[in-house]
Amino acid sequence: MSTQRTLESQSITSGDYVSAEESIRTASVTDFEDALEGSHSNLPDDDGTETLQGDKTVNGDTESNTDHEPSNDSETTTEDVESGKRTIENTPLQPSRSNDEELDYHGSEEKGFFGNINDFSQIASRSRTNNLRLTRTETQGFHDELSRVITSASRKKITEEEEGAVDPSTLDWDSPDDPDNPTNWSPRKKWFSTMTVAFLCLVVSLGSSLYVCGVPDLMLEMGISQELGFAGLSLYLLGLSVGPIIAAPLSELIGRRPIYIVTLPLSMLFTMGVGLSPNIWTILVLRFFSGASASPCLAVASGSIVDVFLPNDVGLAMALFCLAPFMGPVLGPIIGGFVAENKGWKWTLWVNLMFAGALLPFVLMLPETYAPVILKKRAKSRQIKLQKPQVGLLKFLMIMLSITLVKPLQMLVVEPIVIVFSIYISFVFAILFGFFEAYPVIFRGVYRMSLGISGLTFIGIGVGLFLGTIFYLLLNARCFYKKHDDGFVGMKDKDGNPLPPTPESRLLSGKYGALALPVSLFWLAWTSRESIHWIVPVLAGVPFGFSLILIFFTVVTYFSMSYPPLSLASALAANNLARYTIAAAFPLFTVQMYDKLGIDWATSLFAFVAIGLVPVPWIFEYYGESLRKRSKFGFDAEQKEDSSMA
Repeated sequence: MSTQRTLESQSITSGDYVSAEESIRTASVTDFEDALEGSHSNLPDDDGTETLQGDKTVNGDTESNTDHEPSNDSETTTEDVESGKRTIENTPLQPSRSNDEELDYHGSEEKGFFGNINDFSQIASRSRTNNLRLTRTETQGFHDELSRVITSASRKKITEEEEGAVDPSTLDWDSPDDPDNPTNWSPRKKWFSTMTVAFLCLVVSLGSSLYVCGVPDLMLEMGISQELGFAGLSLYLLGLSVGPIIAAPLSELIGRRPIYIVTLPLSMLFTMGVGLSPNIWTILVLRFFSGASASPCLAVASGSIVDVFLPNDVGLAMALFCLAPFMGPVLGPIIGGFVAENKGWKWTLWVNLMFAGALLPFVLMLPETYAPVILKKRAKSRQIKLQKPQVGLLKFLMIMLSITLVKPLQMLVVEPIVIVFSIYISFVFAILFGFFEAYPVIFRGVYRMSLGISGLTFIGIGVGLFLGTIFYLLLNARCFYKKHDDGFVGMKDKDGNPLPPTPESRLLSGKYGALALPVSLFWLAWTSRESIHWIVPVLAGVPFGFSLILIFFTVVTYFSMSYPPLSLASALAANNLARYTIAAAFPLFTVQMYDKLGIDWATSLFAFVAIGLVPVPWIFEYYGESLRKRSKFGFDAEQKEDSSMA
């Protein structure tokens, strides 16, 4: 049987986040448990028929949904379960990938000011109706795809003891208004969960730059070189890159909440160990484990957000969440400079512990948001007998590690889209961490600022990050999701015809970021001198922060619209791994580069590289579609694989 591939909802993952990281982030890679919601969609029904999303099979005959007029109403079916009844809401029709790789949409859609879908966790499942209804969370596309992989890997037969047991993947909510469903929580509860995990990511990223402020004092106390002192930052960043590889599979088994509750106190213990260390070698080892133990939240947090918001509500929440991991490194020098100047390097770590400790009670109050875990726990409380997992723990972890580690490494080698965009965002991200060394050279060396005052110069970058986020949301509302006079919401061509959303259409924000980046770097390079007021190079940070966040949003959006859920999780994991690994290297040579080349030419060197990367959005606008069609990880490849298996 053949059917058109439905574009499912996806999320940021693995690590950023995403991160989101998650997914980021997170499409997140953090969205599975042995009970997979929707996994029965591609499995034979009890009567031997097979139900595929987008088609209906009745008595062995396939009836394609696309042959009928779309209905505005959802169909509701009631199934008997041992404990009673459960109601499943079937969203009418989904957009399907057509031959020219564009989404076919019919009708219009009512959206909020910030757009119906967070572009950086596209693409949500939609119904092809006059008033589109979005009833699936962003993580369900990942669930369905992973369920297919797990099912194909399983060869386990149901034993006689399990014949009367319920498959955990078929568990569903009692009704569309089930209060246990995270999407039905009150706005207050949703935003409490969202802001808690966002601040958690901010505290984790804050730990990277707070330490840097204490390096000068650490050098004097322990008699070490500057490079060795900054190695503590590099090892922390390496820890942030590897943590999500382990956290993602665990979150699929035990849910989101245990990850937060365990990893935050663990990272606090390692941070305390750094402050109590008697030598630099102990500091370096503990800094790595501090980053590795803190990083799981970057992979899981984006999943927590899309668990509670439907696609039409998630845009603003995800934008604020993505801003948090970037604001942490910027706030570090602003706070840490005064702390290190007045109290010494150890107090930068104690302040980090204070932030984490203040957040800990809110983390402990976090509710579980992952639907399969909630449903399974509720089923057990109702004395429903559940089948054992079809795949053993070891097999499951192997599958997840292939998604979060093996496949990302492969994509970084053979996939042009992932290679180029990962290099691009990694370069910009690495410059941010290089500024931790460059800014003191400029503002303490040239303008004779104190350690504390020089940290305030990062405010310019922070302002740019906020402006970039606002600009992106406005671009969504005024361009990508503009509401026209005829009620249609979306993009139209000059003749007034609706334009289907494509990955290339979302490169617009990246073009602005690509142009702003070299401008900011040349601005900083040639205004950092005593004859020019210090506010001028400080203001150069505004377009830098603006470009950083816009390029990040663009990269994640393009990935999200180019790959199916499992490949998306791997692409975001590859991006996260490359971003933190490259960023870890920059602090080790930035000071030497500025000493040898001078402030003007060292910063100009970054600017020249940025100029070389400016054409990237335009190149992908022209060649992106052909690259996606040739990709062995994209929708075309997946459709061919499904056709060959049909």
